[in-house]
Amino acid sequence: MSVQVHPIDVKAVDERGALHYFATDRTGEFLLVYRNAGSVSGQHYHKGISAGKNPEDMLLVQGKANLHWKDLETKEENTIELIAPIRVKIPANIWHELTAITDIVFIELNSLSEGSEDTYRI
Repeated sequence: MSVQVHPIDVKAVDERGALHYFATDRTGEFLLVYRNAGSVSGQHYHKGISAGKNPEDMLLVQGKANLHWKDLETKEENTIELIAPIRVKIPANIWHELTAITDIVFIELNSLSEGSEDTYRI
């Protein structure tokens, strides 16, 4: 299984801006993350021990980034340009890194403890 990228649906657009919507069955604490242009995040994978990291579910809400990933089992590898608003689901055993092309804002649908308990570096 590889990384899945989905647009975040537009509900309405008017002179004030846009309204987007998404659904999730996850609850609890989520992470709101701000990263500066040129910064690199990730450089790890998850084994899927934590439900919040299987898959990792991220919403890029502002900015542009490159997501580089490699499937540790099949060795498939790719780099995807992400332009907000977009939703990304990263399955277990996919090594990934996110490079901010511009300043970015994203939401991870998991808690900080879930990430630290199921994060592995190569």
